[in-house]
Amino acid sequence: LSSAYFYKGLFETKNPKKQELYYEHGVNFGKEAVTLNPKAIYGNFWYASNVGMLGLCRGMMASLASVDPMKKGYEIVLKENEGFFFGGPHRALGRLYHMAPGWPISIGNKTKALNHLEKCVELGPEFFNNRLYLAELYIDIGQKNKAKDQLEWIEANDPKPEHKIEDSVYKEKGMEILKRYF
Repeated sequence: LSSAYFYKGLFETKNPKKQELYYEHGVNFGKEAVTLNPKAIYGNFWYASNVGMLGLCRGMMASLASVDPMKKGYEIVLKENEGFFFGGPHRALGRLYHMAPGWPISIGNKTKALNHLEKCVELGPEFFNNRLYLAELYIDIGQKNKAKDQLEWIEANDPKPEHKIEDSVYKEKGMEILKRYF
């Protein structure tokens, strides 16, 4: 249920209060799963994902407060199955290290982000979000040619049927970035 609420929140673009409520439900169901089994791959991954999105909905301070539970959940998944959900723990940790402020405020670290995001593309090369997040990081660290390669791959490929709806969103965002920067 935690993953279902994550996606309900992700695709709820018109009503921020409703979106926040979906993520809150996702956190609650994820917490329940992790309480029952602290090493649960699905429970930890979707709990951490909902915590992060709920933090973003609630603003900067809530986002910073969500960093530690997210990191802990994703590290458990990474240890148990780094390939889960197309390299999901690497994708999530890479995004966390990329987007979080750096020391002394938080754990942001572009080198760690790069290592995780390159690994998630290696593990899940056909999952568009892996390449999108890596392209965004490449742009931030001044490696625009590498970013362009990732974005052009997204442009040239069609989403796989098993994650077509989600990949279509990432493809659209990737094309916006491609037009903006290149």
